Amino acid sequence: MNEAAGRTKTNQLVLSVFWFAWEVHWAALLGATLQSEIARFVPETFFGRATAILGGVGALLSIVVQFGAGRASDVVRRRMPFIIVGTLLDIVALYAFAFAPSFGAVVASVAAVQIALNIAGGPYQALIPDRVQKSEQGRASAFMGLLRLAGTAGGLLLAKLVVRQPGPEVTQAMYGSSLLTLVTLLSITLLVALAITVFGVRERPADVPPPTPITAWWESAPSFIALIVSRTFVMAGLYLVLPFLGFYLRFALGVRQYQSTSLDILLLMVGCSLIGTVPAGFVGDRISKKSIIYIALFMLTLGALALVFTRSLGPIYAVAVFIGLGWGAFYSVDWALACNLLPPGRAGALMALWNLGSSAPQVAAPVIGGLLVDYVGAGPAGLSAGYRAVFGLIVVCVVVGAIALAFVREARAGMDKRTQVSRLEM
Repeated sequence: MNEAAGRTKTNQLVLSVFWFAWEVHWAALLGATLQSEIARFVPETFFGRATAILGGVGALLSIVVQFGAGRASDVVRRRMPFIIVGTLLDIVALYAFAFAPSFGAVVASVAAVQIALNIAGGPYQALIPDRVQKSEQGRASAFMGLLRLAGTAGGLLLAKLVVRQPGPEVTQAMYGSSLLTLVTLLSITLLVALAITVFGVRERPADVPPPTPITAWWESAPSFIALIVSRTFVMAGLYLVLPFLGFYLRFALGVRQYQSTSLDILLLMVGCSLIGTVPAGFVGDRISKKSIIYIALFMLTLGALALVFTRSLGPIYAVAVFIGLGWGAFYSVDWALACNLLPPGRAGALMALWNLGSSAPQVAAPVIGGLLVDYVGAGPAGLSAGYRAVFGLIVVCVVVGAIALAFVREARAGMDKRTQVSRLEM
């Protein structure tokens, strides 16, 4: 490897390291902690609606804040001030969450967390489009996907080791101490990643390109919108897994230690996703990214179908491997495809819009899934049918995402110069 290549690789890792902390943060909260708070404060018959409330709280605020912060960072041509302020505010909100004395206080603190971290997230996700040329964005996306999925694994593992499952043998003091330990570790992770980003990237105003006229982007805009729609449905499917897998194991499969088992399965799933992330990102600089995404979505669809009909715990682990491989490939290549469609100097606002395909499902999917669980679960088949219906909904979401992807025209500039492709991929 020559010196220039080494610098590029190091720079891509530095650009992506904050994603690791971001995913540790959300995986620890969504993978187990919010379920523990629900089980702590509300009765079982209200679990679905409580999940819907927590999932939906702050949805509009988080979307508006991320777009506003991203657009503001385009105008001032600086990303770092927003990243710093948002991260510090998020740490304050995390401690408010740890000390929340009621379900209402949990709702308020989760809203604050959503708002704060999206102040940082809107401008942060523009760093790769700002600094990496289109023909190398697949590689950059691979590093990003690797660190994001590693962060997801780290957050799930952290929650498994630290957060107590509420029950008669766990006192309030024990549970509160575990929450305080969790948010302290999350805060340290965020601060370390922030320091690496700030000192490693060393942003200057000239590093953010001046905005190009938005009218010069009209040709790519329909593809960008179609990709947002595709990502929205696929991510809705993925975000239906995290908040409901534990309760699915408990009510559909009768698993007693459902929280610990859920985290084991999620860790296996994320570990397998790491296998597919880097190869998919690098190959995506040479062949059609859409082709890779279609293969990934096929794997996700089959995995979700298996969860609908599985009647015992054993096959779930094999299904987790299948879903994980597809998840990793999708995670890596989808981001690079979006970056390829961006005009210079508009990454902050437009990537915030594109990230609606992730942030909106993150809050909307638990709302829809929670209401579906309670509605179907109130029938004669009981809660088991409600949680199986959620995984059926995942199948529908992924299929709709694949249909929307067909309307994306893949830019030739997003492929490696060695690729012998002379037309746009349909």
